Amino acid sequence: MELTILGYWGGYPSAGGATAGYLITTDEGRILLDCGSGVMSRLAAHTTVEQLDGVILSHLHYDHMADIGVLQYAAAGAIRNKRMSRKLSIFAPDEPAAMRHMLDDPHTEMTAIEPGFRTRLAGADIQFAPVEHTVPCYAVKITCQGRTIVYSGDTAYCETLVELARDADLLLCEATILEGSGHTTGQGHMNAVEAATVAHKANAKKLLLVHLPCDARPDEMKRLACSVFHGPVLLPDTETTYRI
Repeated sequence: MELTILGYWGGYPSAGGATAGYLITTDEGRILLDCGSGVMSRLAAHTTVEQLDGVILSHLHYDHMADIGVLQYAAAGAIRNKRMSRKLSIFAPDEPAAMRHMLDDPHTEMTAIEPGFRTRLAGADIQFAPVEHTVPCYAVKITCQGRTIVYSGDTAYCETLVELARDADLLLCEATILEGSGHTTGQGHMNAVEAATVAHKANAKKLLLVHLPCDARPDEMKRLACSVFHGPVLLPDTETTYRI
């Protein structure tokens, strides 16, 4: 698998940046994991809507879904111009109901994520686990050809995430909270030490810190994570292709 980071800021982006969005590419296709603010313009540099096998929304907060309507417009255009013969496939929780209702679209096929749900996209097996956020939210495990990427979504520290991330080749783990940051309240989120604790207890091979506050001090966050997790700790880079 290959991972391309389209956006990694939490809540709202820095100038020119984007919030959560991750493109997973396999030998058989492409999966978009979250579609936050600014993600659509970044996605256009790498692929088109008709080349996506599916879109997974970890939860229905705007920093993880703000650009989904724009992606649906792109799907409508692709279908109208016969570049796309199927509806856009989106997987998302059913709650909050008001947010979920906004995703209904004639060019979209919606599938509900719920505890125990599994699916297969782009030749990869996808598993979900509920985590602890302020709305229903799911961590995502993507397994392809014996390699595994786990994405935390947004969550406070929880053992459910540790179990899902067991022996993962790459753990994308949120690290929203940073002392001195004015960005977040911390409710339903982790700091870099907690993210590293998940990676350590799960025996993950690599840790990639994501969902950072836009006033982050990334080197400090990495230093804190490295004090707990002794494998490679990576900071997000939109110019790098991560091969797993």
